[in-house]
Amino acid sequence: MRWLFFTLIICLISVKGSGQSNIAQKIAFNHLANPTTNLFVHFDKNIYSNNETVYFTAYILKTEKFHLNAHKILAVALVRDVDSALVKSDKFLIQNGLAFGNMLIPDSVVTGNYQLLAYTDKLVNGKPELIFKQPITIKTNIELPFRANIKLVENPSISNKENQVLISVTTNDYKFLSKPVSVNYKYGTVQKTAKTDAAGQLLLTIPKQQNLVDPNISVKLKYQKDSSFLSMPLPTGKITANVKFFPEGGNLVTNIISTVAWEVTDLQKRPIALKAFLFKNNFPIDTIETNSYGIGKFKLLADENAVYTVKLANNSLADTVYKLPKVLSSGLVINIENAVVEDTLSLILRNHKSQKFFIRIHNFKQCFLDIPFDMEMKIRKLKIPLAEIPKGLNTITITDSLDRPLAERLFFAHYNNKDLIYTNTDKNTYHQREQVSLTLDSKELPETAIVSIAVVQENRLTLRNSNDIESYTYIRNQLENMPSNGKTSIYKDRDYLEQILSVKGWRRYTWQQTQDIKPSDTLKNIDSLQITGIVKKNKKPLTAAINLATFGDSNIRVIETSMEGKFDFSTPDLITEYGKKMHLFVNATNKESYNIEINDAFEKASKDLSKTEASLIPTVPLNLTNNSDLVLKNNEKAIQLKEVTIKKTVDRPRFHYAKGGFGANSCGDYVCMYDILNCTNHANDPGNSQPIAGVTYKGSNGPYQECKTYTEEDKSFVAFSGIRYHKEFYLHDYKDPLEPAFFSTIYWNHGTILQPKKETALTFYTSDITGMFKVIIQGITKDDVIYTEQKFEVKQKGQIN
Repeated sequence: MRWLFFTLIICLISVKGSGQSNIAQKIAFNHLANPTTNLFVHFDKNIYSNNETVYFTAYILKTEKFHLNAHKILAVALVRDVDSALVKSDKFLIQNGLAFGNMLIPDSVVTGNYQLLAYTDKLVNGKPELIFKQPITIKTNIELPFRANIKLVENPSISNKENQVLISVTTNDYKFLSKPVSVNYKYGTVQKTAKTDAAGQLLLTIPKQQNLVDPNISVKLKYQKDSSFLSMPLPTGKITANVKFFPEGGNLVTNIISTVAWEVTDLQKRPIALKAFLFKNNFPIDTIETNSYGIGKFKLLADENAVYTVKLANNSLADTVYKLPKVLSSGLVINIENAVVEDTLSLILRNHKSQKFFIRIHNFKQCFLDIPFDMEMKIRKLKIPLAEIPKGLNTITITDSLDRPLAERLFFAHYNNKDLIYTNTDKNTYHQREQVSLTLDSKELPETAIVSIAVVQENRLTLRNSNDIESYTYIRNQLENMPSNGKTSIYKDRDYLEQILSVKGWRRYTWQQTQDIKPSDTLKNIDSLQITGIVKKNKKPLTAAINLATFGDSNIRVIETSMEGKFDFSTPDLITEYGKKMHLFVNATNKESYNIEINDAFEKASKDLSKTEASLIPTVPLNLTNNSDLVLKNNEKAIQLKEVTIKKTVDRPRFHYAKGGFGANSCGDYVCMYDILNCTNHANDPGNSQPIAGVTYKGSNGPYQECKTYTEEDKSFVAFSGIRYHKEFYLHDYKDPLEPAFFSTIYWNHGTILQPKKETALTFYTSDITGMFKVIIQGITKDDVIYTEQKFEVKQKGQIN
């Protein structure tokens, strides 16, 4: 058969007629009505422990639509997965689309799975315009109060109607506990409370429930004042698979060969790899299969009068026969062999007859190519240069003369997985507490970049929680229900992207929805989250304005209320050092008669979002069958002593600097054992002491100012959470051999500026933790994003060859 080649040169083609202008306008309306989230937050790792500091950099991406100055404050909330409870939240300053910060994981946080939920202060229709979610896991660095595990008594069997589950609880040294343990468990629609027996065991008989969205039995154990969680997916018998067929372009057309992609997942959207048989009118014609991604492809020359079905060869599935889409008597079939391309898109069009089409390339935000095309032959092979098409996911839609879609296909334009930054360490293997020299080579960087750099222990990065700026910007933020590719970066796996684009469509909108868009759909109510307040005198509204004073550092600022006593804060009034409270008090005589009330809209927003946005994360099976799995290994933590109460004066070690009583003072300030004021490496350490006014400590800008305290009854003075400055990462050389140095993040830099074709040199030290470490660099240029990583190993002295 003879092929006819066409090349469509974009620069020589103009938009034709009012119909095409109307389509472009509707796409523009759709962009305004359905914007894509443009916030990414780089956290230093995704597994933390109690008392550990979370470091992060937030980037507002793709700013052509957003006014950066409208986003002034970034809020970060820690939300527990098991019950969507809000554990902690903080606020940070945004400047020019960037925010830097850190958050201390509270000592009291129960181990398990959490989310760090970030959002900005700008509201659109009552909801934050920019939201980002990062799943994390919190482990503990202290011995658990008790050991607990959960297991199935019998091997899984499809024929069993019940599951026998045994829960066992002992002391840390495997002895019986003195009292029963309270057990609260939930599975499907069942939620009950029970107690362990004298041997610390509880046998549960749980009837199977079919096709559960959440397959886990979730158990909360409580012994005296201590709690722990366990979870395990239970066998449910035969499950119903979710099977979808995707004829390339959209339809099967009689007597035209089509490529059909298909996908098999379970109720948790996890891929299922299997084999199957393709039937035509109940007669087998082919054997097909899906891979580890749950995706497969096969060719089909369809017959209009035939019924095509697929029978799955898997005994654990309840339903095994699925019908393909109906075959059309006429239509257009599109074939794109490579959908992840660089500068040119090649495609083949097949049709039964001559017909006039319109070919459009767009991203549902902007139409880049809009041309008429005359299909004079049954087969046409086209090549489309992509010089004017932006990098990322785009769509080619072919419509008839009435703008009815005939075929559509996703593709990725200007794909390039070459690193823009190359990292080099002076060695591949290091000793503990040895200096590392890291060089960042920017010879491939086309323009200035700003990046955040994390050097962390590799086992503090789990694939389940992984997220990188390239994959999020170009893939995850555009497509729904992305299965894991078994690698850290989805973007860098080209073969995976090819398969995903054959079975995934646009998440937020379709061509039909775009056609129905109206100008009124673009109207929005714009607002912002604020911190406001009111002052009353003797519990009654004021009749005259008064002055208030606020401080969070050494600067005191004056705020004037309205005649009714109302006031709000501008951003500079609220900024304070991390870990410090803002203080507000009445600057007037007879102040004890005044009452100040603060309304922090961020607190309500964090609580609301923890119940809505955080719960949208897909449920996956969680194999936490032993609570010791959430305890750090011995080579990753210092020995922790049990907490004791000191009832009399004891001799304290002598220090060079003067120190006060144990712990932190009422302002939250403390000095660690190495004379560092508010040292993030030793937050909540039992050896901390209170700073003394007038003394200059390491890490402070001058003599420590006296911490003034006020009683709770004094309502003319209030303390509240302001907007935080980021705290600089403390680089340590660990030269003191007595200081434990079990730090999994050994280097963090929130805003390194890299110049094109230049090298940047960095130095830091390894800690006492051995094993593999990973250098992760993420950031932005004017037009693109950057992600790269490198590994090195830390060994004990004497182990390096």
